[in-house]
Amino acid sequence: MLDIYVLEDNIIQQFRMEREIATIMAKNNWDYQRIEMFCSANEIIAKATEKGEHQIFFLDLEIRDDEKQGIDVAKAIREKDATAIIVFVTTHSEFMLLTYQALVGAIDFIDKNLNDQAFSERIELCLKEAMKHQNDNFGENSFLFETPKARVRVLYSDILYFETSPAVHRVILHTKNERVEFYATIAEIAKSDKRLFKCHRSFIINVDNVVRFDRATRSVYFETGDTCLVSRDKIKPLLNEMRICWITYFFA
Repeated sequence: MLDIYVLEDNIIQQFRMEREIATIMAKNNWDYQRIEMFCSANEIIAKATEKGEHQIFFLDLEIRDDEKQGIDVAKAIREKDATAIIVFVTTHSEFMLLTYQALVGAIDFIDKNLNDQAFSERIELCLKEAMKHQNDNFGENSFLFETPKARVRVLYSDILYFETSPAVHRVILHTKNERVEFYATIAEIAKSDKRLFKCHRSFIINVDNVVRFDRATRSVYFETGDTCLVSRDKIKPLLNEMRICWITYFFA
């Protein structure tokens, strides 16, 4: 579900944004998880740490008299989450070119001085894009793991494997594009999605992304070159799973 975050240090503009967003979401019957307002750059950046979340960030460019802090925030968010949607909302229209040169992939640059109708329409277009992004990328094709201590959501097809972390009660998720560590146990991950295959006490894999199994080393290989060990008692079930995947791939 969508998380909506706003960076704005002017209390009047905070109320305006919160009211506008809530009205638009209600009018369209769009579900969302939360709307949160921030006046601190560090606090809103921290919200981008959980990969795979459906997030849209509305960022003011000028925070605490720093006219370009919003660009720095956008860069920090993009470093942590490649899929987050970023929108600049500001009175500094002269900085529009700078926001594009920053290469943070912002989908819009909204001038606060627009009349109320035009302002609302631009906000709605951005929220509509966020909802479309959410529906296109997730649903049945997603993996969701949620506990009081962690919430991770990614495309299932991007998952390579999970492994135990050196840190206690934590696991590491390896995908095609990133590495994410969070609070969980291998046992909890194994129970969370029946599509996953526990090949070893320390590893859970997405069989769909296995490119080779080496019986001599009892290891599976992925396109990234990463490998996972396979327990002896898991070899036959693994080969059966791989056979099913390959049959499905070639004859679907």
